[in-house]
Amino acid sequence: RRLVAFVMEERAVPRAGMAIEDGGEVTSGTHSPMLEKGIGLGYVPSERSEPGTEITIDVRGKARKAQIVKKPIYRRGES
Repeated sequence: RRLVAFVMEERAVPRAGMAIEDGGEVTSGTHSPMLEKGIGLGYVPSERSEPGTEITIDVRGKARKAQIVKKPIYRRGES
């Protein structure tokens, strides 16, 4: 497993302990006021850890899409 950063593609805020498809888990998550999206970190299988990979997170019983991104999620001066 690998620790990855992700940005939610759908309106949802990820929280620690939420399941990521294929046996992964969110380790931390919040709403980003700068990006106006949910963001987080979590463990996913190594073969699904490349930036750009779409993942599914179980947010309050609903499957929500997110995309793996390079760390850091936000760089000062970018939007």
